[in-house]
Amino acid sequence: MIDKKSKTDDEIVQQKLQTVIDQEGILGYIMRDSKSASVNLKDPTKLIDYAILSSTAHEIGRSMTESLQMGEVDNIVVESETTKVLSMDVNNYHVSLFMKREIDHAKLYKTLA
Repeated sequence: MIDKKSKTDDEIVQQKLQTVIDQEGILGYIMRDSKSASVNLKDPTKLIDYAILSSTAHEIGRSMTESLQMGEVDNIVVESETTKVLSMDVNNYHVSLFMKREIDHAKLYKTLA
Protein backbone atom coordinates (compact mmCIF):
# COMPACT_ATOMS: atom_id res chain seq x y z
CA MET A 1 0.00 0.00 0.00
CA ILE A 2 1.34 3.45 -0.93
CA ASP A 3 1.36 6.11 1.75
CA LYS A 4 -0.43 9.07 0.16
CA LYS A 5 1.07 11.55 2.65
CA SER A 6 4.63 10.55 1.70
CA LYS A 7 3.84 10.87 -1.99
CA THR A 8 2.36 14.32 -1.35
CA ASP A 9 5.45 15.33 0.64
CA ASP A 10 7.64 14.07 -2.20
CA GLU A 11 5.67 16.07 -4.76
CA ILE A 12 5.85 19.21 -2.63
CA VAL A 13 9.62 18.99 -2.19
CA GLN A 14 10.18 18.14 -5.87
CA GLN A 15 8.05 21.13 -6.90
CA LYS A 16 10.04 23.46 -4.63
CA LEU A 17 13.31 22.12 -6.03
CA GLN A 18 12.10 22.62 -9.61
CA THR A 19 11.56 26.32 -8.88
CA VAL A 20 15.26 26.75 -8.06
CA ILE A 21 17.11 24.17 -10.16
CA ASP A 22 17.10 26.21 -13.38
CA GLN A 23 18.35 29.39 -11.72
CA GLU A 24 21.76 30.69 -12.76
CA GLY A 25 24.48 29.35 -10.46
CA ILE A 26 22.58 26.30 -9.17
CA LEU A 27 24.66 23.17 -9.74
CA GLY A 28 22.06 20.61 -8.67
CA TYR A 29 20.57 18.81 -5.71
CA ILE A 30 20.30 15.52 -3.89
CA MET A 31 17.04 14.76 -2.09
CA ARG A 32 16.83 11.64 0.04
CA ASP A 33 14.78 9.90 2.66
CA SER A 34 15.41 6.63 4.49
CA LYS A 35 14.50 4.52 1.45
CA SER A 36 15.45 6.41 -1.70
CA ALA A 37 17.24 9.34 -3.26
CA SER A 38 16.54 11.70 -6.14
CA VAL A 39 19.49 13.37 -7.84
CA ASN A 40 19.58 16.23 -10.32
CA LEU A 41 23.12 17.43 -11.02
CA LYS A 42 24.28 19.51 -13.97
CA ASP A 43 27.63 17.64 -13.85
CA PRO A 44 26.77 13.99 -13.10
CA THR A 45 30.48 13.06 -12.99
CA LYS A 46 30.56 14.68 -9.53
CA LEU A 47 27.76 12.52 -8.13
CA ILE A 48 29.94 10.57 -5.71
CA ASP A 49 31.73 13.69 -4.46
CA TYR A 50 28.46 15.55 -3.91
CA ALA A 51 26.83 12.53 -2.26
CA ILE A 52 29.72 12.19 0.20
CA LEU A 53 29.66 15.93 0.97
CA SER A 54 25.89 15.87 1.45
CA SER A 55 25.94 12.89 3.77
CA THR A 56 28.94 14.10 5.77
CA ALA A 57 27.54 17.61 6.32
CA HIS A 58 24.21 16.19 7.43
CA GLU A 59 25.73 13.67 9.85
CA ILE A 60 28.26 16.09 11.35
CA GLY A 61 25.55 18.69 11.89
CA ARG A 62 23.34 16.19 13.71
CA SER A 63 26.23 14.84 15.76
CA MET A 64 27.41 18.29 16.84
CA THR A 65 23.98 19.52 17.88
CA GLU A 66 23.37 16.36 19.89
CA SER A 67 26.75 16.64 21.63
CA LEU A 68 26.23 20.33 22.39
CA GLN A 69 22.51 19.90 23.17
CA MET A 70 21.64 22.72 20.77
CA GLY A 71 18.30 21.41 19.52
CA GLU A 72 17.38 20.86 15.88
CA VAL A 73 19.49 22.14 13.00
CA ASP A 74 17.60 24.30 10.47
CA ASN A 75 20.32 24.23 7.85
CA ILE A 76 24.03 23.83 7.31
CA VAL A 77 26.08 25.71 4.73
CA VAL A 78 29.50 24.46 3.65
CA GLU A 79 31.50 26.84 1.46
CA SER A 80 34.63 26.45 -0.64
CA GLU A 81 36.38 29.04 -2.78
CA THR A 82 33.97 28.52 -5.68
CA THR A 83 30.97 26.52 -4.50
CA LYS A 84 28.77 25.84 -1.50
CA VAL A 85 26.11 23.43 -0.38
CA LEU A 86 22.95 24.20 1.57
CA SER A 87 21.95 21.15 3.59
CA MET A 88 18.49 21.07 5.18
CA ASP A 89 15.47 18.93 5.98
CA VAL A 90 12.25 19.62 4.08
CA ASN A 91 9.06 17.63 4.73
CA ASN A 92 10.88 14.51 6.03
CA TYR A 93 13.47 14.64 3.24
CA HIS A 94 17.11 15.62 3.51
CA VAL A 95 17.95 18.07 0.73
CA SER A 96 21.40 19.22 -0.32
CA LEU A 97 21.41 22.06 -2.82
CA PHE A 98 24.73 22.72 -4.58
CA MET A 99 25.48 26.18 -5.95
CA LYS A 100 28.16 28.64 -6.91
CA ARG A 101 29.51 30.54 -3.91
CA GLU A 102 27.99 33.92 -4.82
CA ILE A 103 24.40 32.60 -4.75
CA ASP A 104 22.27 33.80 -1.82
CA HIS A 105 21.64 30.56 0.07
CA ALA A 106 19.41 32.30 2.65
CA LYS A 107 16.95 33.21 -0.09
CA LEU A 108 16.96 29.62 -1.37
CA TYR A 109 16.44 28.34 2.16
CA LYS A 110 13.31 30.47 2.49
CA THR A 111 12.03 29.16 -0.85
CA LEU A 112 12.55 25.52 0.11
CA ALA A 113 11.61 25.59 3.82
